[in-house]
Amino acid sequence: MVELRVLGAVEVVAGGTRLDIGHARQRDVLAVLLLDVGRAVPVDRLVDRVWGERPPRQPRNSLYAYVSRLRALLGALDGVTIERRRDGYLLVADPLVVDVHRFESLLERARTTADGHAALALYDEALALWRGTPLSELDSPWVEGVRGELERKRDAAVLDRDDLRLRTGAHAAVLAQPVTDGVGERAAAQRIEALFLDGRPADALREYEQVRARLADELGADPGPRLRGLHERILTGGDTGPEPRQLPAAAPSFSGRTAELAALDRMLTPDGAVAVISGAGGLGKTWLAVRWATGHASRFPDGQLYVDLRGFDPAHEPVPAERAVRGFLGALGVAPASIPPEPEGQAALYRSLTARRRLLVVLDNARDTRHVTPLLPGGPSCSVLITSRHELGGLLTTHGANALPLRTLDEDQARELLAHKLGAARLTAEPEAAQEILDQCGGLALALAIVAARVAAQPQRRLAALAAELREGRLDALDTGELAASLRAVFDASYRSLSAGAASAFRLLGLVPTEDIERAAAAALFGDARAVRVLCAANLLEEHQPGRFRMHDLVKLYAAELVAADDPAIRLAASTRLFDHYLCTASAAMDRFSPHEPYLRPAVTGPRPSFASDEAARAWLDAERATMVALATSAPEALAGHVVGLSATLWRYLYVGAHHYEALALHTTALALTRPGTRERGFADHAVGMTLTFLGRFDTAAEHLERAISLALRQQNDLLESMTRNSIATIEDVRGHRPAAREQLYLALAAARRTGHALLEGIALCNIGEHHRWCGNHAKAVEYLQRSGRIAEDLGSAGLGGPVLAALGSAYAGLGRLGKADDHFRRALEFARVGGNTNLEVAALNDLAATKSGAEAISLYEKALVLARRSGHLRERALAQHGLGVAHRVAGNDAEAVSHLEAALAAYTELRAPEAEEVRVLLGEFER
Repeated sequence: MVELRVLGAVEVVAGGTRLDIGHARQRDVLAVLLLDVGRAVPVDRLVDRVWGERPPRQPRNSLYAYVSRLRALLGALDGVTIERRRDGYLLVADPLVVDVHRFESLLERARTTADGHAALALYDEALALWRGTPLSELDSPWVEGVRGELERKRDAAVLDRDDLRLRTGAHAAVLAQPVTDGVGERAAAQRIEALFLDGRPADALREYEQVRARLADELGADPGPRLRGLHERILTGGDTGPEPRQLPAAAPSFSGRTAELAALDRMLTPDGAVAVISGAGGLGKTWLAVRWATGHASRFPDGQLYVDLRGFDPAHEPVPAERAVRGFLGALGVAPASIPPEPEGQAALYRSLTARRRLLVVLDNARDTRHVTPLLPGGPSCSVLITSRHELGGLLTTHGANALPLRTLDEDQARELLAHKLGAARLTAEPEAAQEILDQCGGLALALAIVAARVAAQPQRRLAALAAELREGRLDALDTGELAASLRAVFDASYRSLSAGAASAFRLLGLVPTEDIERAAAAALFGDARAVRVLCAANLLEEHQPGRFRMHDLVKLYAAELVAADDPAIRLAASTRLFDHYLCTASAAMDRFSPHEPYLRPAVTGPRPSFASDEAARAWLDAERATMVALATSAPEALAGHVVGLSATLWRYLYVGAHHYEALALHTTALALTRPGTRERGFADHAVGMTLTFLGRFDTAAEHLERAISLALRQQNDLLESMTRNSIATIEDVRGHRPAAREQLYLALAAARRTGHALLEGIALCNIGEHHRWCGNHAKAVEYLQRSGRIAEDLGSAGLGGPVLAALGSAYAGLGRLGKADDHFRRALEFARVGGNTNLEVAALNDLAATKSGAEAISLYEKALVLARRSGHLRERALAQHGLGVAHRVAGNDAEAVSHLEAALAAYTELRAPEAEEVRVLLGEFER
């Protein structure tokens, strides 16, 4: 057997024989490596620790000699060697053969062992490893620092052991220790308590007075809470039996939550304080409560009471408050025969016994306020720490309790916890799999603990395999086969605590396709606005922004499982209510957003909210866009009419905001749900075709637009004809087919006039003006644009006025009137930004940039490029990169120029635009 020792002289013992390990400096080297066993110690650090500020002339040579001799000595021992690493030396050995590491391991086991006598044996074994002054015979600044730290750890271990001796009735062992002068307050309190428990109150009082006088003389301070509590017990002849110490062992792997621990410090500082840790199942509430309680047990000299009330236990019924009270009475020394038979009498006795004590009462996993009220102590010096999945609003209201809502771990905390459980090396070895596991667990402490348990059960299994299993079925993967360590079972316990109405609402949230939902939409889905508050109080739903609510994604998966088993008619009715809400609200918002186009939107029935302003309407559309699109694209066929109606309602908003990808998803879904030959089919074909035009997919767009124009002509639908011809003209113009584009535009104007819709006529006139500008006929462009602008002014339409201003800016620039052009561009950009018109903004930026040069042009094109990339607008991206290529070429930035020109060429080629040839010529110049 090999023993490597530093808790005394530095020694190597093999088979009971102490080996000669050389002179002091060589022992210094060994000591440094032993204290860092299993970790490489850089050479510079070794030199500093061994010689300090007085190294030899060639310290590395000296160090190498010492290490060589030590390596030869240790090489004969099993399992011990010194290895050279790139930046230092590593002593390889089982840490438990090094006495200091064995000491710390035994202490950790002692502190987490529930059996008091077993814990005492561990403390005794740990302290028996000390043979005297650590690192004796060695002398350096580093050695002095290490020696002091080790001695402090030993002193703390002695104090912890003696506290345990007092709690387990072994006070005689405390008294058997030699008395030393000037001991600390905690050691003095231990000896005084031991004297009192030994039936020697007079001796205990005498020593108390000596300690009190010493504190006053030396520190000018009074005794602390523990000593004062002891003094009062002695004077009142209090119970000499052990105080209740019911706290469970704190989990050694606790990680993070420093902010929450600090919050509990603040909340529980005043005497008589009550704090409630609330949050969803699996967040680590018990973990946090026990950690805080064990770390502050010394503040409560009369003991700590603990009960798991099992309010949300997946395997057991809740513990009745009456049974918990009887358990507390027994812990406080009341014989069973002396406990009153009635619950009221038991509660009264409990309050009496706690009235003058300084206790900490931990009520874990409470169901609701009624569950904990009988367990609140009667004394003003008792503190109470409660955990619950319910927010316990009644307790907060009637008893002034402090609330600590617990949220998920952030990514750093989650990574730290997983690294603590699995080892940092395991995460480093498979970084992508580790990241995916963290993402899939969503900061839920229990989910991370289950993952760690599964890895521990199958240590040979790669993290990538577990990540893949999580990807395929997260709730199935987060299950160890036992109810206490199954995420689905934990969620089920919370779900079963709900009323029938709240349980129904919880299930229906599984129908929501996005991560959150607004209050009004949730009320529509549930058919009952009160359910939102109930689910929030149960911590199954969180108001993460004012008026917006979300579930943890793992909880939502569970809700989706439940709702999938519901009657299909119930699911359809709920989805219909939700869709009706969105259709009515979107229609009302669009009346604000585009007030002059009611003819584009289908009529809706149902309550329509009133928006206070245009900005409020657009803000609602922005906030709900993703939900509405996701809802439509996943809707059952029975809601086809709703999907088609939503597509038509949101068409202008999605176009103006350049939300082209979402528009394509929505309009394509609507198109598939329309019947051939119907008006709805024609408008859906146009919506899809127009969106594909922006995305640069001209050939497919043309197919949809051709079908739309064919239907419009057959049905003599002037509205659809005008809109579709404008879109067809866009493709023709971009491809340089000017006569074909012009023909479509004038036919679009004629159809618009037949509808009688002024805005539609203004759009057609604006498009014709743009066309003439592209043809180089700027004077004619101004003529048409001014006519369109007058319609915009008459209607008060910013949606038409903004594009007219931008087009006039380009036309005036073409006429050489640059000052007027700048003014129009500035006003157009202001319209675009105020109105959220991204389509207008990107086009205006590109057109304005075309009138500038140098750094100013580059800045404008870069802003346009960002918007074009984000929206997928291929034509505007081509223009921006073309412009950037030219500008960088002029500035002499050839690499930048070529990069942008090549990207522009690819885009123009895809569009089959004539500018492609111009760009090829420019790129050819770089090759010459």
